[in-house]
Amino acid sequence: MRRHHAGLLPVFALMLLCGCRALTGGAPQPAVPEPAVRETAAPVTGTAKQTDAAPAESTLTEPAEKAPPTAAEIAALPAGTVLDKSRLTPEITDAMFTAEPLSDAVFRRMDGVTYTENPHISRDELCDLRVLHCTPDGDTKIGELIVNHLIADDLLEIFRALYDAAYPIEKILPADEYGGDDDASMADNNSSCFNYRTVPYKETLSYHARGLAVDINPLYNPYIDSGKIMPENAAPYTDRTADFPMKITKDDLCCRLFREHGFFWGGFWHNTPDYQHFEMRIPET
Repeated sequence: MRRHHAGLLPVFALMLLCGCRALTGGAPQPAVPEPAVRETAAPVTGTAKQTDAAPAESTLTEPAEKAPPTAAEIAALPAGTVLDKSRLTPEITDAMFTAEPLSDAVFRRMDGVTYTENPHISRDELCDLRVLHCTPDGDTKIGELIVNHLIADDLLEIFRALYDAAYPIEKILPADEYGGDDDASMADNNSSCFNYRTVPYKETLSYHARGLAVDINPLYNPYIDSGKIMPENAAPYTDRTADFPMKITKDDLCCRLFREHGFFWGGFWHNTPDYQHFEMRIPET
C-alpha cells in the first residue's frame, strides 16, 4: 500500500489555505471562536491588515510572498476539513489518498470506544485511511476511515475514483467520532468502516468488526430488517422506486466500483436489504 508521512502543520500553511477577508483600518477584528465540532473550513490566503498610520511612501514595501502549503501540511489537517480546491494540484491530490498503520494518537482515540481486545482483529491488522471526497454541496473534504489492511488498497482506488467523478459523499469520519454509536453515525449520514460490534438485532459479529465492511451515505440507504429501519430517520428513503440524491442502486457508480473490487452489496439481500453496506468476505485465518 502507498504510505506518506504527514508533518506538523505550521500556522502559515493554515493561513494560506483559508478564505479570510482583508482587514482595513481601525482596531483588528475580534477573533472568531473555533467551532466545537471537528468539521471545519480550511483557511485560504488573506491580505495584511492596514494600519491607521501608514509609513511614508518611500518606505512602503511589498509583503513577502508566503510559500504555498505542502502536501504533508494539508494531509495533517483533521478529517472533515473543507479544502480550497484551487490549491489542490495533481501532486497534492495524489498525496491525500494514503494508508498508514494506526498511530498511538489514533489508537488512543479508538481504544475502549470502537476497539476492544478481542480474538478476531488486532491493532496491527488495522490501518488509518485518509481520502478526499466531494460533498453534495460541491465542497472537497478530507475523509478518514479505519479499515482492515487487507482491503486498504482496494478502498484507496475506490474512493479515488469516486472523488475524480465528483460522487457525493456527505461525511467520512471514523465511528469513534460518534462514541462508537452506529445509530448516531448513520443518522448523521456518516460513511464509515471499522467498529467492533455485532450485526443489529443479532449476536453475529459484523464484518465492520474486522474492518471489512463500509457503509456509504447510510441515511439515504437504510438497513431494513422485519420492518425495523436503521437509521430511524431514514424512513423516507425506504421506497427504492423513488428518486432522491445519494441513492445507491445496482447500477450506481459507487455500487459498481465496490463490486468490481470483490465486495458484496447488501442491497441484494431480499429479507434484510442493507443499501448502504459493502463487505469483503475474507475468512478468518
